[in-house]
Amino acid sequence: MYLALHIPDFPVTAALRGNLSAAGRPCVVLAARGPGEPQEKLPVLAINERAREAGIRRGWPLNRSLVRCPDLTVLSRNYEAEAGLCKELVHIGERLGSDLEVTSPDVVTLDLSSRRNPVGDALNALELEDAFIWHAQASTPDLAHVAAIHPSTTGEVLGPSDLQHLPLEILRSLVMETDLMARLELWGLKTLGEFMKLPRQALTERLGPEAGRCHDLLHGRHCRLLRLRRPPESLAQSFDCDDSITTLDPLVFVVKRMLHTLAGRLGSRHLAARTLDLQLQMEAGGTIARRITLPEPQTQVEGMLSPLQTFLESLRLEGAVSVLHLDAETTFATAAQREWFGRQLPQPERWAETLAKLEALVGTGRVGIPVPADTFCADSFTVRPAIGPPAAVHERRARMECPVPLQRFRPPRPVSVAYETRERHVWPLAVLNGPLPGEITDWRGPFSSSGEWWQPDEAWQRLEWDIQLASRHMVRLTFQLPDQWQLDGVYR
Repeated sequence: MYLALHIPDFPVTAALRGNLSAAGRPCVVLAARGPGEPQEKLPVLAINERAREAGIRRGWPLNRSLVRCPDLTVLSRNYEAEAGLCKELVHIGERLGSDLEVTSPDVVTLDLSSRRNPVGDALNALELEDAFIWHAQASTPDLAHVAAIHPSTTGEVLGPSDLQHLPLEILRSLVMETDLMARLELWGLKTLGEFMKLPRQALTERLGPEAGRCHDLLHGRHCRLLRLRRPPESLAQSFDCDDSITTLDPLVFVVKRMLHTLAGRLGSRHLAARTLDLQLQMEAGGTIARRITLPEPQTQVEGMLSPLQTFLESLRLEGAVSVLHLDAETTFATAAQREWFGRQLPQPERWAETLAKLEALVGTGRVGIPVPADTFCADSFTVRPAIGPPAAVHERRARMECPVPLQRFRPPRPVSVAYETRERHVWPLAVLNGPLPGEITDWRGPFSSSGEWWQPDEAWQRLEWDIQLASRHMVRLTFQLPDQWQLDGVYR
């Protein structure tokens, strides 16, 4: 027998936890917005009970929902609150049994075969702050899942015949192919019972194996294995120094000793360390903490010690260290075969050591890969860590550039310019000094750009001209408030 626990209206329930002012009002959470999609056309992802009483239904566009309920409150999706709510649901499930699967963020499925006592009394005591818990039992995990997410079947022990009156929409929780539900709706099917009455062989021939799989699940012919969740075991260690440490050598010795213990624990679990968290507690008060991301998952002491030792060598301790804390974030160890033409690091530990030395030299957070920022501001960029998955790069939309290559000045050359005011804009007439002085004989522009206007301290506004001087040179001239003229480069 299997038990499924479900939190109804999961996204809106999590969002309301952090927004007490919206409690008691009809609220909805919208689906994610696609590029260029207006908000009023977004479908409703989740609703609370007050919105349901007002007649609003899931899947409606926002503009239709506002017509039905003008006082409707739209909540932003709170992923952090959803993760916390899912964690609380898992803790409740662990009280009922150890064989537990997180089927989805709002559903937890348990195998009750190893439980000695009946689960009935424990189900009556289920409580969760600011949220309801629906539950149902069935002979297979998928039947329990389907029964738990509908209010008419919650709290019951059900079989396949008890699910026939449920709406066909519930089948979306089991379907892996999105177009299957659209085809079933085109056939005019409304309930699970109508779908279950169709012949399986003909259904599979017309709609594919996914339809046959759902047909078997609803008839209880297939009982899959649960993807069991095991609670993570802590790898955290602490070392209390009998004599406070003030020099580097004993500090490295203690860290190496802790890494040997960590490597043994990782080996027994067939795991590898992905990140290391080291914290030094000072005798006079205060702590020094550092998280080190390894270039590849490591199980050997040497691969983990090198970046830690480089970090310790860069420290300038102002007092004695009394306690050391070491923890690791784990992942599965990967064995990769080197390719002939693959761009891989032959010795990733040396790469991490080099980055650690550079960061110790120039400062934390100042070593990485430059990535263009999502802004039109000239020469703006961000720095992402050199170790880790690549970040998404924003494509800049710029005006059409001149086909003649521009040789940029680094940094731009400040110049004095004779100008006049036309239509509330400054208008350059001649460049008075700098590397290329002269009268302006032709121009294209101005090309205006601005940004960060909502932040007075970081707001910027820029005008650009492509100009031709009397000396036949073509240059790019820029102006920024209040009175800053610069030559950005020369066309070659």
